[in-house]
Amino acid sequence: MSERAERLNAQQLSTPSLAERTSQLILDAIVEGKIKAEESFPSQYQLTEWFGVSRTVIREATQILVSKGILNVKHGKRITIRPASHEQVTESLGLAFRRGGVSVLDVLALRKALEVESAGLAALHATDENLAEMRGKLEEMERYLLEEKGYVQADVEFHETVFTAAGQPAFELVLRSLTDYLMEIRKISFRGEQKTKQAADAHRRIYEAIEKRDEEEARRAMRVHLEETEDNLRTSLADLT
Repeated sequence: MSERAERLNAQQLSTPSLAERTSQLILDAIVEGKIKAEESFPSQYQLTEWFGVSRTVIREATQILVSKGILNVKHGKRITIRPASHEQVTESLGLAFRRGGVSVLDVLALRKALEVESAGLAALHATDENLAEMRGKLEEMERYLLEEKGYVQADVEFHETVFTAAGQPAFELVLRSLTDYLMEIRKISFRGEQKTKQAADAHRRIYEAIEKRDEEEARRAMRVHLEETEDNLRTSLADLT
């Protein structure tokens, strides 16, 4: 193959296809509100008129967005826009983490950075409804001290309530996308009544700081809890080896 042909092939590989560029234009229109989720999605004919490409390109472009979880196509029905969801982030993060060899301890380090700040923000922004939900999850945790499944579920849901109470959609989206990892961490570090009671008490201190609107104490309580979780997790992982 000639040097010129090799350069052309390399350029083709690095240059987005027309369908990819069109999919980005459609995505931009969705993000900017020009195509609204509550309205009927434009027909292929409309899209070809808007973007000046063929129906084949539009079909390929929409399929790209379907594969990315932006659009949804049901048999016999028109295309719809999928609502923003942490599930889309979860799938992408999960794949990236597995391919990158990211461990549960690595994820715990990420949680520390985000959850400590989330606790502080929750102390500032939590509503009465958020606080009531946290209390409910605390009661569930205390009820299930000896039952791993019930305790782990209540534990994870308590943290999700803190994410929501923080009032930062980006934090909530990222942290909720780590739910599967949170469940795995909790299951691995579940170490019987004494350690579980210690963890439940830590959650109560987090709740009390948030309820008192004590931003710094909420951060401190969350940091201490996550450090204790890391210690338990490392011990449990060592026992498994």
